[in-house]
Amino acid sequence: MKAIIQTIDWQRLLPSNKVQWAVTLSGLLATTLILLWGIVRPPQAAFDDAYITYRYADNLRRGLGLVYNPGDSVLGTTSPFFAVLLGGIGLAIQDLELVGHWVSIAGWIIALWGAMAMMWQARRPRAAVVGGWLIALQPAMLSSLGMETSFLVALMLLTAWAWLSRRRRLLPPLAGALLLTRPDSALWLLLLGLQAWQRERRLPWPEAAVTLALLSPWLVFATVKYGSPLPNSVGAKIGQTNLMPVSGLEPFIQALPGSLASSLSAPLALLYAATIAGGLWLVLAYDRRWWWLPAWLLSYSLIYTWLDVVSFPWYFVPPLVASALLSALAIGHLLGDTGQVNTSSTPSLRGKSLGRLVLGLALFLTLSTAFAVATTRVARGSWGTRPAYREAAKWLATHAEEEASVATIEIGAIGYFSRRPIVDTMGLVTADMTTHQVGWVESLVYALNSHRPTYVVTLPGTAWDQIVERWWFRTDYEADAQFGDLTLFRRRPAREQYDVATEVPFAGGITLSGVTIEDRRLHPGNELDVWVNVTVSEQQESSLLITAYFQDAQTYEQHSVSRALAFDGLYDSRRWQPGDELHIPLRLEIPAELPPGAYRLGVLFYDPRFDGGRPLLETPDQPSHGIVLGWLSAGTPPALALDDLRRHSVGVNWENGIELEALELPQGVVHPDDTLDLQLQWRTHRQIERDLTVFVHLIDNRGDIIAQLDQRPFAGRWPTPVWLEGEAYQDLIHIELPPSLTPGNYGLRIGLYDESGRVPLQTGRDFWTLSGVIVAELP
Repeated sequence: MKAIIQTIDWQRLLPSNKVQWAVTLSGLLATTLILLWGIVRPPQAAFDDAYITYRYADNLRRGLGLVYNPGDSVLGTTSPFFAVLLGGIGLAIQDLELVGHWVSIAGWIIALWGAMAMMWQARRPRAAVVGGWLIALQPAMLSSLGMETSFLVALMLLTAWAWLSRRRRLLPPLAGALLLTRPDSALWLLLLGLQAWQRERRLPWPEAAVTLALLSPWLVFATVKYGSPLPNSVGAKIGQTNLMPVSGLEPFIQALPGSLASSLSAPLALLYAATIAGGLWLVLAYDRRWWWLPAWLLSYSLIYTWLDVVSFPWYFVPPLVASALLSALAIGHLLGDTGQVNTSSTPSLRGKSLGRLVLGLALFLTLSTAFAVATTRVARGSWGTRPAYREAAKWLATHAEEEASVATIEIGAIGYFSRRPIVDTMGLVTADMTTHQVGWVESLVYALNSHRPTYVVTLPGTAWDQIVERWWFRTDYEADAQFGDLTLFRRRPAREQYDVATEVPFAGGITLSGVTIEDRRLHPGNELDVWVNVTVSEQQESSLLITAYFQDAQTYEQHSVSRALAFDGLYDSRRWQPGDELHIPLRLEIPAELPPGAYRLGVLFYDPRFDGGRPLLETPDQPSHGIVLGWLSAGTPPALALDDLRRHSVGVNWENGIELEALELPQGVVHPDDTLDLQLQWRTHRQIERDLTVFVHLIDNRGDIIAQLDQRPFAGRWPTPVWLEGEAYQDLIHIELPPSLTPGNYGLRIGLYDESGRVPLQTGRDFWTLSGVIVAELP
């Protein structure tokens, strides 16, 4: 501020010392008022979005870089310059809430003096006084403390003052700082450049080149580190408004008049609007040097409306300040401003000068009083951040592990105070969420499915209401803490799961990459929860139905067929994005009378656009009844049928984890054309993936096969993939003996195989032999 005052040629510009002192005293009183606003309004009252920038500043000063989540290079703050400024000051002052608050106050004060300097430069000292007070009394400036907003407005007005007063050395650093504070300020600079062209018949290319040179280190750094100098939050917010509309929100250009009048009664709002219109009339009819100001106001409003930007309060602050300046021009004119040395051609209102003066004073005092009341109301009003967010964040900082991730819709205070990894469901700082702003509920479902956060912060009256009572959410999460109406859910401890990996392509860019089952045992009368793992490579045109069932491994009879939309329709396939890896939950009802035995899970995708649904088949030879995978079992194996056998403990181990613990043989002799009954006692030491067949050979003393039986365990009713680790299984074997069997002693050869070959023993051989244990006689 001191530098600004020193650079002004007061002797040339000021009409008299009395005017100079009047304007300066007015500015000092307005500055004092802003300082009082800063004392009355606590730093903790900032909007939640302010804490996003605070977290960037906090990580920067802690040496973690200009990032939100350490190790994740995403530029999620729209104001990197403001974040760097806070981080630098934060090296000396630990409380960034306090730093952000008072830096905003400083920006507000600079904005006040910048506006006054602009008006003074235009020879409108009375408008300088009026404009200064209207800015000092702006309720929106007070409510947005902690944000970069007042700092942005200060740089905008300083840049305009430097531009209009031809202080070209100040232009590039101010313009560069302005662009780094908010990229949308480029519109302000563009219109100022056009104003310079109108005034000087030249475009400010030299100033633009120096500005670009000053910005180039940041542009290179941001491109390398973040992939783009444009903040990720810009695309995220545009995506939110285009694909995630909020009911009841007006377009920006319609909401702006309401924002102008929100803190005033209807008559006062109309009065204020009349002064703004008077300023516009003055600009268009007589003092066209100011044409860029209403042009910027209109352009800003139209662009924000075209982009369908959500009407957050702080977005209205720059146009509200511009409107206040137009109002100040009108009131200042009533009070005697001319804007020219020669006043003969300036407009005049009907009536005497005293009447104009009285009208101007009345308008100034009336509007100042109304704004003072409104701003006082804001100073004592509610905070911009839910107190529950602060409580939840501090609970997380105390109870959650440092690496525990937290998913939430609003990430400001929760992220700043918890210092935990944040899954930003709105996509400001979580890069992949930016491309998944496809709907309020859909985005939350994707965040849960893709990131699997440790904690979830939910609020009633939001999209969480459609999710938190779903069985698949309650399966994964349980309520852990409550803060007012905010519920903090924690992911349940990991449970033993049965994962089946596969790679089955379907038409339309869908690949079945496996299933996850919580329990391999089917419990009749209960449910079976299944997660179908899907990889997406193409955008889907229809709402696919996912079908799951289990079929009897022997009879192929299907049971419990379930066909449903993905995530109960909360994340429909038309919303899926290429690259998604989804874990789609399905629940199957298990029949109460389900026969004991082995079952396999089947999965298929249907396109409902065709009658009855058409299965999505990638190749003609793909089974239309579905892809069968994942072994399940119901009940227990049948009880042993034979008791008159003698037991041989053998302890033979195959390399896949199967052990033959014991062999039970007939007590006496066998005869030709009889049946040889054996019992094999198996035990598994790890999960068996292969569907194995047991072969048992009756061999003579030369090793020749006399009789044999190849059989899946329990005649295929209990195949090896359903055997559970650590369990013992006793299988009954019946071998038909040939009529030509001669008397003598015989041995047994036992092994395991499938279509890929025999399973080796741990000793390296592919079968085990027991000699001379069967005695055959003639009848």
